[in-house]
Amino acid sequence: MPTDLRFRLAGLVVLGSFPWITFVKNLWQDGSGLAFDDAGEPTGYFWVHLLLAITSFLLGTAVGVIGLRGVRALRDDRA
Repeated sequence: MPTDLRFRLAGLVVLGSFPWITFVKNLWQDGSGLAFDDAGEPTGYFWVHLLLAITSFLLGTAVGVIGLRGVRALRDDRA
């Protein structure tokens, strides 16, 4: 794996995590009526978007782990 790609993959986790964490926080605090009904129960909109955010966060974390493993392997090769 090229060195540059290793560092990019590791960096994607940091850059990709913040928007999804913010999105879930805003989804949880939604007052527009999309995420929660009048009784305060989560709607289908809430569950679908929460699942999308969690899936994206987990996939981003997996890519980051691959990148970090590549960076560690690069250090081991140089030592």
